[in-house]
Amino acid sequence: MKKFILLLFINSAMIFSLHAQKVTDYTYRLDNGINVKIELGWNHVWASQTFEPLKPPDKVMLVPTVRTLGNLISGSSFKVYSGGKEVRIQDLKPGTCSLKESFKLTGKPGTISFTVDEVTIKPQTKTTLTIVVYDYQISMEEKPESHGGQAIFASKIERFKGNTEQNSSCGVVLFYEKGKHDKPVSPADGKAIKTGTIKPGTYDALITLGAADRPQKVWLENFTVKPDISYNITTNLNAGIIEYLGGNKDVKALHLYPAGTSARQTGTPAPDKTLEIMKCEAQGTTSPCPPGTYDVLLDYNGKKYEWRKNIAVSTGSRAQIK
Repeated sequence: MKKFILLLFINSAMIFSLHAQKVTDYTYRLDNGINVKIELGWNHVWASQTFEPLKPPDKVMLVPTVRTLGNLISGSSFKVYSGGKEVRIQDLKPGTCSLKESFKLTGKPGTISFTVDEVTIKPQTKTTLTIVVYDYQISMEEKPESHGGQAIFASKIERFKGNTEQNSSCGVVLFYEKGKHDKPVSPADGKAIKTGTIKPGTYDALITLGAADRPQKVWLENFTVKPDISYNITTNLNAGIIEYLGGNKDVKALHLYPAGTSARQTGTPAPDKTLEIMKCEAQGTTSPCPPGTYDVLLDYNGKKYEWRKNIAVSTGSRAQIK
């Protein structure tokens, strides 16, 4: 990727998760047995509830609404639980309940599932539960390809569908013995790269992206590779693009903050590491970032700073700053 520094994801979650419901038991599993786990990634689930009076002829007290950002799922279903037992949504009573959501993936066949806890049901009230899911799409093409009994792998990173990351160090693959992440296994043809061969077996594969001092890690655990099979792995970040087009060569970096940060800052504009979500460096280039609305601090080579407020970044689009 172009040079950018990513801070802890928990900061980026602040954009959306105020007053959010608790989400637990998040699982991302492919049908070929791979468990996808992401460390320091942008992926997140936002769940919130709103209330309004229940009006005849409406009788259902809970209305879930779900959407996803980018290319991720092809369908969803849910089950409602109250008092530890599954109940029909039509039979809900005032109190609290939980929803277990399940989503079919659009990339490699599989599912994402999680539970939204402590959903409130009030007497004579309709609860609307809004759920937004953002995660990376994992696609894996498998096909026979003779290579002396070895398995073949290739890794590609997409900022969003159809927009490939060109940096050769972004998307490098390491293979580890299953359940052992202390020392990688050397590929059959040398050190870790984006394409190569590996001895057949079951591994935990690690795809690394992002800045060197704050890497994002995409784990493909329980990955069984077979002899003379090629595995073309595409990791679609479902990100948006932010870029500076103001033409001032003194602008050397963009500091991204939750929307509204500029209004709360007093005095001369300046970076605040405690609130900063990420920093994009190198004027005239573009950087991927998670979808959201940001206040962006233009960095004039550390000599002065200016705010650009409420910059909206959507999956698959470019947000241009002047």
